[in-house]
Amino acid sequence: MTPLSNSNRPATARLGRREFLGACAAGVAAAHLTPTRGWAGPTADARPVHTAPLAMWALTGTLKSAEVDRQLDAFAEAGWGAVLYPRWGLELEYLGDAWFERIRYIVEQAAARKMEIWLYDEFCWPSGHAKGLVTKDREELAAELLYVQRDGSSRIERDLGSANMLLPQATDRFLAVTHERYAAAVGEYFGKTIRAIFTDEPSLALQHKGRAPGDTSWRFMWSDVLGQVLGGDFRQRLAAAGEKAAESPLWREYWAAYAKVFHEAWTQPIAQWCRTHDIALSGHLLGENDFGSHVTNYGGFRRQLDEFHLPGIDEIGTRWEVDRCEAMTLAAIAEYPGSERMAEVFALGPCDMHLETMRKMVDVCSVCGVDRYVMAICPHDLSGNFTNRKYLGVHGIQQPWFRDYARVWADYLAEAAGRARQAQPLGVPWPAEEELWQAAGPTPRQSARLREMTKTFSDAAREVIRHRVASLEAKRLASCPPAASVDRRKLETTWMFEPVAMNSLRLDGPALHIVDRPEALELSVQSQLVRGLRINGVAIDLAAAPADAQFDLSYRRVSIGSLLKEGGNTFEVETDEPAPLPFLPSLVLWGRFAVDGEGRLVAPPKTISLGDWRKRGYPMLWGLGRYRTTVDWPTAPTRLELDSFALPARVVVNGRECGRRPWSPFEFELAGAARPGRNEVVIEVAGTLGHLLIPKEACAIGLMDVWVA
Repeated sequence: MTPLSNSNRPATARLGRREFLGACAAGVAAAHLTPTRGWAGPTADARPVHTAPLAMWALTGTLKSAEVDRQLDAFAEAGWGAVLYPRWGLELEYLGDAWFERIRYIVEQAAARKMEIWLYDEFCWPSGHAKGLVTKDREELAAELLYVQRDGSSRIERDLGSANMLLPQATDRFLAVTHERYAAAVGEYFGKTIRAIFTDEPSLALQHKGRAPGDTSWRFMWSDVLGQVLGGDFRQRLAAAGEKAAESPLWREYWAAYAKVFHEAWTQPIAQWCRTHDIALSGHLLGENDFGSHVTNYGGFRRQLDEFHLPGIDEIGTRWEVDRCEAMTLAAIAEYPGSERMAEVFALGPCDMHLETMRKMVDVCSVCGVDRYVMAICPHDLSGNFTNRKYLGVHGIQQPWFRDYARVWADYLAEAAGRARQAQPLGVPWPAEEELWQAAGPTPRQSARLREMTKTFSDAAREVIRHRVASLEAKRLASCPPAASVDRRKLETTWMFEPVAMNSLRLDGPALHIVDRPEALELSVQSQLVRGLRINGVAIDLAAAPADAQFDLSYRRVSIGSLLKEGGNTFEVETDEPAPLPFLPSLVLWGRFAVDGEGRLVAPPKTISLGDWRKRGYPMLWGLGRYRTTVDWPTAPTRLELDSFALPARVVVNGRECGRRPWSPFEFELAGAARPGRNEVVIEVAGTLGHLLIPKEACAIGLMDVWVA
């Protein structure tokens, strides 16, 4: 097949149907096309080994320098890099002058901190449209939809909300308004601080929607280029097929042409631009986990992925169990040994996800070769949750575990990268593109043959993954030191408890009853949701309140202790929201208090029994909880074990840290810390953002049991 060059592409390309299909068959005889990876950055021998987690840093608000610096410091201290990801909540004009001024500032500051930075080529997703700039005042670049009726007749309609990625001119426009402007703003950092550009599910907004019950037509993507590759008479030939259009062999031609045109009009030019500018193309495609989606979305999925210099996959569902894992997606990324291989992970949350769950997901990905992880998402602030109300995955500074465990997480990913870079393809044969096109018909996702092929392939891939994960677990167990020979004994003692900072309580109703009023109380007010606020009849000047750097920048923080009284208190909130938002509370109360079973503020208890602290006065605690006790040991124990409901824990004995564990086994060596006689034991357990935002759904938290040996 003759590629359309990036610099001298004709507006249309014509190729005879038999010649075209013959070329396709020859090109896929070896199951997929030759990869064109490799970027024009430093030579392979000179490149540093990169393993850092990459925060998918959702850039929201106005990105003031002081806060940018604070968050960059946190990422740099943890050993993380960042993907600069414009998302809902951004208050700057996307791709405007102020946006690029802030991007340059961020890159300069990241370079000073020796951080790895990736750019992101779209506003949210899917990539390819530049938030409408590609088609602004350029109607001829808008997507075209081919509607085909049951009798083979068809019509073409234009969708002005989507760029036509089957037109080389639309790709040129996309590169001009995104990539070229990034090059002008920060191009001297390409191949150095800035290593890659992340493309996210490049696709058309209405791409190949299947025919629903009652629909009278199928919908396909179209362009003049595609029509010419199909011989110029494809619609006429479909009409001639009449009532047999659904079974027509013409669909094989359509999908073959679609794969070719998408590749040559979109994927190749994007990859070539990156190669020319010393920066890697990374990111991931759409619908990697079944053959019907492969055909529907790109005609030839692996043909497109072969162009990526740092190939990636989408694993945001966190299916770490081998029986549920996305076996085909993992098999696809395993096909690229010798390359960095990326996964976008954890974006669907939940926001109370355990670090142990995240570790298990990395184990599954690493045995298939994934050695780089884009942590989705790490919001600059939570304002984007005003738009995205269905799910939330947060892995940045808003998570209480970030400060103490983000560096531990980076260290684990570096370890996992070592084994990932040894991983080879799974060895499961991939069907040729031609075989997929033959079976696709007009609705590939509904093709019984493609579903059967997907199941057969996925089952075989899953068995290979199962064997690799089992082998990894066996090696891990073999490397663990034997347990202490002495029996452990439960630590019988009385525990005191307090939040490391303040207790928190989201206020979703108008009333708050206080039994014991704390000396100081503060309130975080969501600036997008709350237009006005009166507490016990007193209006709060929200405009004068500072941004809440302690919790989240999309809130304003006010001191309200003097306005509250023992007994009943009222909060009158002016808002357009008819009900509380799960991932964006309007009001959050902070202070040194506990909450009784009736939701009233009471004095913190002096001691606490072990178990879920949500049932012991802290139902919505955002942060770390600290347990403290004093014990007398006639003989100093050498080891401590604990059950923290699998949440991260840190142990300090007599002022000496004995370790911090993000996941099991929660075992701590006490040698050099414990002594005969009186000892102070402090155990800190890290909660999650979910314990504040979705307290009823969040996991149990606290100390369940403690043993020493």
